[in-house]
Amino acid sequence: MQSFVLSLYLYNVKTIQHLLLLAFLGCATAVCAGETYAVIISGGRSKMFNHERYWNDCAFLYRTLRQECHLSKDHITLLMADGDNPDNDMLRNGATGFASSSTDLDSDGEPDLTLSATRQNVEDAFCQLSEIVTANDNLFIFITDHGECDDDGNIHLWLWGSERLSPQELSTIINQCKPKTMNILLGQCYAGAFVASLQGEGRIITAACAADQMSWACKEKAYDEFVYHWICAIAQHDEQDQPVSSDTNGDGRVSMQEAYNYALQNDRRPETPSLTAQPTSLAAQWSFGSFTNGINGPSDFRPPSDADAIYDLQGKKY
Repeated sequence: MQSFVLSLYLYNVKTIQHLLLLAFLGCATAVCAGETYAVIISGGRSKMFNHERYWNDCAFLYRTLRQECHLSKDHITLLMADGDNPDNDMLRNGATGFASSSTDLDSDGEPDLTLSATRQNVEDAFCQLSEIVTANDNLFIFITDHGECDDDGNIHLWLWGSERLSPQELSTIINQCKPKTMNILLGQCYAGAFVASLQGEGRIITAACAADQMSWACKEKAYDEFVYHWICAIAQHDEQDQPVSSDTNGDGRVSMQEAYNYALQNDRRPETPSLTAQPTSLAAQWSFGSFTNGINGPSDFRPPSDADAIYDLQGKKY
């Protein structure tokens, strides 16, 4: 009898331990699922072409991702000009001389930037991300600086050291990652020429200009026009912390459709931005703060059944 009671006790202890382990694993999975990662690329080409506004674009976006969108520092990959090299790599606004671009993008006294925007570093960064980003995660990619249309009509993106990437080459590099969703913002000249190569199911592609157009700088400040207003929309304030009205439906989040609409309405330069999403409903569902409850995977998007329900990236409803 004592042996039976002892066996029953041990069985119950093991069962409880097993249930606790399953609960822990379930919690761990919930916490780890749905992470958002970001990659910021500003090639610059060389110090003669690496305008100060490119650094400003990236710094404003980085601060927004860290402070307003609450992405952790280790979830953001920065590849900009010559990285943390102290040599001059940037043409000051108004072509007033050269400077070494700061590695501290959020003015907290700590360096944020280490990697130069060379082709090898871009390839390595996405290779490493492919081992980290899961099918439950989301990937945001921002690209700025120069795009080129050569004498033969071929389109390229300039990287540091006068290296280049074609749309097809860029697609091959980023396709190493297989996230649930991929959200790409292109600010360079001829950005529209990259859309066809990059688009796909579960992807949002926003381009500052058409395939045969240059993108333009702001007239009154050292930023790129469309990109600047897009970042303002996400941050819900400008670079001087003045509020902007980009959350047009008042649901407490700025979707990619709302960000695009705001930037398009405020773009005063001769460029034709575009927004492509597959499915089209994804642009209205995707935001940095939350996902509506229609998103379950890259091949299973659908409009939310409860339009008022909003979930954060870990699936918590609020």
